[in-house]
Amino acid sequence: MTESFISSIQDFATVGLRNESLEIVVMPEIGAKVYSLKNLRSGREWMWRPPEGEVFAQLPLGTGFEKSSLVGADECIPTIFECEWRGRSLPSHGEAWSSTWELDRLALAHGRLVTRLQLPISPFWIERSIRIEGNQAIFDYALRNTDIGPQEFMWAFHPLMEIRPGDRLELPGATRMLTESAINIPLGERGDRIAWPYPIEGVALDHLDFGRPNAALKLFSEPHAVSSATIRNEATRDALRFDFDPQHVDTLGIWLTRGGWNGYHHLAVEPGIGAPDPLDVAVEGWKRFALVLPDQTYRWNFTITLSPA
Repeated sequence: MTESFISSIQDFATVGLRNESLEIVVMPEIGAKVYSLKNLRSGREWMWRPPEGEVFAQLPLGTGFEKSSLVGADECIPTIFECEWRGRSLPSHGEAWSSTWELDRLALAHGRLVTRLQLPISPFWIERSIRIEGNQAIFDYALRNTDIGPQEFMWAFHPLMEIRPGDRLELPGATRMLTESAINIPLGERGDRIAWPYPIEGVALDHLDFGRPNAALKLFSEPHAVSSATIRNEATRDALRFDFDPQHVDTLGIWLTRGGWNGYHHLAVEPGIGAPDPLDVAVEGWKRFALVLPDQTYRWNFTITLSPA
């Protein structure tokens, strides 16, 4: 049975769902971020926390993402990297993560965590609905174009997750990935193809190991090539799996830092639509984006499964 609850952290409201298997907590005022995702069977909290502690604030639109709390999972839309598009200045990681979303309290009373937002710059209205069933969290999205002309967008779910000893990353069907950026490791420039999971000697990406200190990397799957991703730990028997339809969620992003970015060690497994990170390059260069016609709604979803159940 699903239980809903409302609490607070640092004077910001938190809203959650829990059953016997998992608990998920969202902060509507802070971008509707997923603050916590916990396996109640094993006790593992999957969301990473900065070693210096958590500090939450409502930040002005356009603030650099590196100045955010860097906690939990954020929604990146309609771009991931800042850019200019259709005369609009789109901020880093998009418009949604720094905005206050509206909470549907009636839906919450019926076991669904629904939040909505009219994007402050781009002509999109977005709704995200989360429900839990057994050991699964199901995310459903609806994005409506409120403009009189067609509009392009990209999207990524951006969860910063803790890395524990023994964690492995499994990408069924992936044999190659595309580089977005690399720090202190020679894996090419944006768009360069690398072999998965062993692109060069000494690097084992499935083991989350660069074979050297202070490196970081952002990758993308090739289009429609991946439909799931799993973080698995054989020692603890914990696993987290993303599942999605690659015809609608056509891209999987991987961000991994082992001290290479601000000294942090964390992992982001990012179901997404479109690539690479800037919307202008995705549309005019890579041709990997989604288009929504006037007054039409684009829908997609993904599922997170936690084990042991």
